Amino acid sequence: MKKQSLLLLLMIVSITSYAQIKFEQGYFIDNNGIKTECLIKNVDWHDNPSQIEYKIAEDAEAKMGYIRNIKEFAVSDLKYVKATVNIDMSSEELNHLSINKNPEFKEVTLFLKHIVKGKANLYQYEEGNLIRYFYQVDDKDIEQLIYKTYRVTQEIVNGVAKERTNKIDKNNRYRQQLWTDVKCNNIKESDAVKTNYKKNSLVKYFIKYNRCKDPNFVNTQKREDRDLFNLNIRPGINFSSLSLLDSYTNLFTKSGFDDQTSLRFGIEAEYILPFNKNKWAVFIEPTYQSYKSDLKDKITTFLGTNTRTYTIDYKSIEFPIGLRHYMFLNDKSKLFINAAFVMDYELDATYSVTINDDSTPVTVIDMNTGTNVIAGFGYKYNDRYGIEVRYATNREIGNTFNYSSFSVILGYSLF
Repeated sequence: MKKQSLLLLLMIVSITSYAQIKFEQGYFIDNNGIKTECLIKNVDWHDNPSQIEYKIAEDAEAKMGYIRNIKEFAVSDLKYVKATVNIDMSSEELNHLSINKNPEFKEVTLFLKHIVKGKANLYQYEEGNLIRYFYQVDDKDIEQLIYKTYRVTQEIVNGVAKERTNKIDKNNRYRQQLWTDVKCNNIKESDAVKTNYKKNSLVKYFIKYNRCKDPNFVNTQKREDRDLFNLNIRPGINFSSLSLLDSYTNLFTKSGFDDQTSLRFGIEAEYILPFNKNKWAVFIEPTYQSYKSDLKDKITTFLGTNTRTYTIDYKSIEFPIGLRHYMFLNDKSKLFINAAFVMDYELDATYSVTINDDSTPVTVIDMNTGTNVIAGFGYKYNDRYGIEVRYATNREIGNTFNYSSFSVILGYSLF
């Protein structure tokens, strides 16, 4: 069964490429101002793209469009505008913070995501953990809203410079930019001060400004609401086996305990990552599982024949924490593969030996359990019903046994 499950997972990986993101209606404008209506492959980009894949018609050959030739494109509710801007690429990671308070600009040509379109425009650039926002009022140049986290290495105390290496500070110049350049009668200075360097906060500010300038303003770049959190109940069946550590070879061998079929029950919290068309998710799934088996062995001594019964009783709560990738077949059906790291917390794990069916075990050993990983493949319908087959690698129990399982899991989304 293990070999079959591994083969199945290999087959899944090999067909992943067939579950493509769809081409959707859109357009691009080239450097000469010519607008081309077309179908664009909507990747729902996390990082701002530098190229697009498009088709002139559904049955036409796919082509590539590059930033050097395109000054604007849009697909679905996404719009990107090419701009040559000064951008501060300073790292926001604590271990790589700059000691320079001022932005360290670099001139580059980028596709900026158009978030708010009006008399004042708001743009976003994202690359990995780096997020920068830009603004444009009327026909002025696009400029970065300046925000920078930096490390303070010196401070002045009574006119004397003293070394200080453990303080982190922020350059919030963007608030002054908002109050100076994006100001209207119904906006107070406190509105700019209270605006965070976050998308939702900046969008709110720019919408307020544009509505002040034009009471009929509507933010045409509004994104649809997404259902990013799912809570799923996950009952299923475990097919479990046990192997025993051979003290002579230090290898795990078949223990003689029977393979067991048991019920399992999990509750899964899943968060859909808000990019790449909902194809990636992280999840955690607390799961109750159990395994119990007996092994009888007859031992003959000079005193007679004894029957020893070895019993292992193992119950635990597993906590898989993992990553899932969806492959959409159509609007209602999708396949998925996932992998997770599993922490296990035993509720009751004992190994006992009983001689001649004596009601009192001769030996009882409490056994701590280790960690392992899982890999699974499944199908989900209508974002509500699902089924998954899952293989779990070996997990040590008390440095004596190795426990492994293969599961068939049903899923139902509560919301």
